[in-house]
Amino acid sequence: MGDSPNPTLCASCGHKLTPKDRFCPECGARAPERPSAPAAGAPPTVVIPPGQAGAETSPESTAAPIFCMNCGRKLTPEDRFCPECGTRAPERPSAPAAGAPPTVVIPPQQPTAGAAPTVIIPPDQPTPGAPPTVMIPPEQPATGAPPTVVIPPQQPTPGVPPTVIIPPEQLPAAAAPTVVIPPEQSPAGVPPVTPPPPQPSVGKTPASYPPSVIPPAQSAGTPPDPFMPPTVTPASYGPPPAGTDPFQIPSTTSPMQTAGTNKWLIWGLVGGSGCLLLILIGICVFIAVSIFAVVDSVPTSSSTEATATTGDGGSPASGSSGRVLFSDDFESPQAGELGESEDSSSRYAYEAGRYVIEVKEPELLVWALVNGSYRDVIIETSYSTVGGGPIGAAGIIFNYQDEDNFYLFSVSNDGYYAVELLENNQWITLIDWTQHEAIDPENNRLRVELNGDEITLFVNERQLEQTRDPTFTRGDIGLAVTSFDQSGITVRYEEITIRSR
Repeated sequence: MGDSPNPTLCASCGHKLTPKDRFCPECGARAPERPSAPAAGAPPTVVIPPGQAGAETSPESTAAPIFCMNCGRKLTPEDRFCPECGTRAPERPSAPAAGAPPTVVIPPQQPTAGAAPTVIIPPDQPTPGAPPTVMIPPEQPATGAPPTVVIPPQQPTPGVPPTVIIPPEQLPAAAAPTVVIPPEQSPAGVPPVTPPPPQPSVGKTPASYPPSVIPPAQSAGTPPDPFMPPTVTPASYGPPPAGTDPFQIPSTTSPMQTAGTNKWLIWGLVGGSGCLLLILIGICVFIAVSIFAVVDSVPTSSSTEATATTGDGGSPASGSSGRVLFSDDFESPQAGELGESEDSSSRYAYEAGRYVIEVKEPELLVWALVNGSYRDVIIETSYSTVGGGPIGAAGIIFNYQDEDNFYLFSVSNDGYYAVELLENNQWITLIDWTQHEAIDPENNRLRVELNGDEITLFVNERQLEQTRDPTFTRGDIGLAVTSFDQSGITVRYEEITIRSR
């Protein structure tokens, strides 16, 4: 079966519709109603626009139907709006002149013959078989409802004249603008001229009107001063107030007499202040001299240093040089400061005028400290050991800070000496073990001289070596004994003396 000679097109998109299509498959618009099929062999129906004058029509000929452009509903000639969706009906073409050829309705955007048809896919195409979506315009009023009339806000009542707003200080139309002329000072010696009051404008200001103005604070009777500030009021020359005596001289002391009295008072104050200042300076000088004298008499060691005495509390011990700061010959244990004790590792005791230190364990250092802190001093001691016994070393501890920070001068009974620094419990060798012929295996006299960071070592009055180290320059002093591979070394110290340099 071939196509129908009069195909039906969608009134919205122009898509060709089949006889079964109730809605356009392209845009979803309702398909237009199809006219009844003409009888077989009947001539084709020509669509003539409505109102065409003078045209002869057959009984089957009718005006071309009008469809809604939004939903596709067929509209009657009386419909101005679509009864389905409310869209305004399209304009109907005017009737052609008599004898004009019939108007052929061509769908919009008809493609060129032979070209592939343009497929327009509307947005939000519904699923095939689903009912068409009806587009309802927003806020569409109900069918038959009266239209909404928007009245402007604050609409005046009909018949009331409109309110006219006149700007403030609006001058009448006929008045001329007021010209403000700034005040000017009159020349010196010329009396001020009072300007006449402003005249109503009748076209222009009179030429003879001078713009002279009196300064605001100028008093009457005096010539105007062009340099006088507006806020300065000159002195009044009128009569004095009632009850006052003009030209009255104050009953006070004359200025010359007052000035002389004040001069003597000022000189007295200056002289007294000078005397007090001199007295204060003298007192300060006396105090300073006294302090320096006391400081010069005090040794360089700390105030906690012990007074130089003999072991039995007798007179101060003598020395070859410097003042004795401390001395103990160990004759009186009660007056001694080194103390006595014994445990499994060491023994400290006063025996027969000697201070005995015994080490009972191998590779152990023990010591006994003298009270007080010293610097820049000379330290001397004498000792004896048993010949042929275990190898060990006697020595002097100086600049002692605590048990982990001090210096140690050691002399062994096999003829060697050394100087070591214990800092933060870490040994640092300043002078390594060195052999010297002045060292005796049994009896020796040791001396250490301290001067700032300079350390000088002596054995039996012979200088061994000199070194420098600035780590500690002040501290406690003590006697020490060191055991090596064997235990049982005993050292008997005969005395200890500390002198200033």
